[in-house]
Amino acid sequence: MTIKSVEKAISILNCFNSEKKILGVSEISKLTGLTISTTSRLLSTLEKNGCVERYSGYKKFKLGYRVYLWGKAVEDQVHLVTIARPIMENLRDECGEEVSLFVIEGNRRVCVERVESIHEIAKYGPVGTSNPLHAGAAGKVLLSFLPRSKQDKMLSKINFEKVTSKTITNIDTLKKDLKLIKKRGYAISRGEAVPNAFSITAPIWNDKRLVIASISVAGPNFRLPKDKINDYINRVLIAAKKISNRLGYPDV
Repeated sequence: MTIKSVEKAISILNCFNSEKKILGVSEISKLTGLTISTTSRLLSTLEKNGCVERYSGYKKFKLGYRVYLWGKAVEDQVHLVTIARPIMENLRDECGEEVSLFVIEGNRRVCVERVESIHEIAKYGPVGTSNPLHAGAAGKVLLSFLPRSKQDKMLSKINFEKVTSKTITNIDTLKKDLKLIKKRGYAISRGEAVPNAFSITAPIWNDKRLVIASISVAGPNFRLPKDKINDYINRVLIAAKKISNRLGYPDV
């Protein structure tokens, strides 16, 4: 599909809402301004991919199972953010630094929530920021706790771009690092994703005992002297445990 075809397909999906749950080809054609033939062709492609389905065998359509799955994913993410936000704010107040929440999306990590640092000079990572999984503590935590088969599959898709001079770009080195992170239960990085910035990150578990997110405290290197590291690690681990428990992970 070209970009224009994608835009046209999205315009078709946008025709459906709570009042217009079932639509025919002609109706969709009128709503979108697309020709009947183009509408039919795009509906066929959307149907093959589960985005729409035929209504009772007629030439009418309704949204398909794939849209439901997308909605469920968003719902789960909103639930995670709602639970995590107050705990993230408390962690920010304790450390003074930016606190972020990350999930895996494709073969990258994406920031789904962020609480700003109290300092003017800060590591700035807005919600929606996407970074390679191999660059920095937040992504490596997400990778390290994946089931082995899934981790291998994910690693095979990474192109190991050099984001900074300290980014790990060797798969064997990364695998050793991931094993150490899993053993410790947290990760620390300095300058791997953003030059001269640190990140201390811990995993967040759900009720199925799966890591679904990572939480990090991050800021400029000069504000993380050696005597603060252990304190920050403990605070991040406590915050991660609180969020995990509220998601149903057993408090053991």
